[in-house]
Formats: sequence, C-alpha cells, structure tokens
Amino acid sequence: MKVGDVVRCVWPDSFSDYEGQSGIILEINQWVDKGAPDRNFGIDVKVLWSNGKVESFDDSELDIIEVVDED
Repeated sequence: MKVGDVVRCVWPDSFSDYEGQSGIILEINQWVDKGAPDRNFGIDVKVLWSNGKVESFDDSELDIIEVVDED
C-alpha cells in the first residue's frame, strides 16, 4: 500500500458513506505509542474518496483495487 494507490473500504457496514466508492491514498503514517510501543502501534491511511471527502482509516479497513505504477 502506497500513496497514489486506489482503494475501497472493506467495512461498508461501519462506513456506509464509502460503500461502492473508490479512493486514492494521499498519505500513510506509521505511529507508535511511546508509553506502550510493544503493543500499541499502527498505520493510518488518509484517503480522498470519490465523493470528495478526506478521511483516515486503519490499513486493515482498506483493500487495494489498483496499484500505481512507479515507472
């Protein structure tokens, strides 16, 4: 998963605003809780959706549907 990839939300019941829409990854941020780095960490992915909204998701909530060519 990288900036520019096209994704869809894999949890449509939780995020019904994004059901059936595609989005483009704008930013990927890895984070670690300094107080508990061994168990509290993750990846936030900022997505621009086809409805114009920008929202952050956990990487497990997204599925890549088109990979951007790096050439």
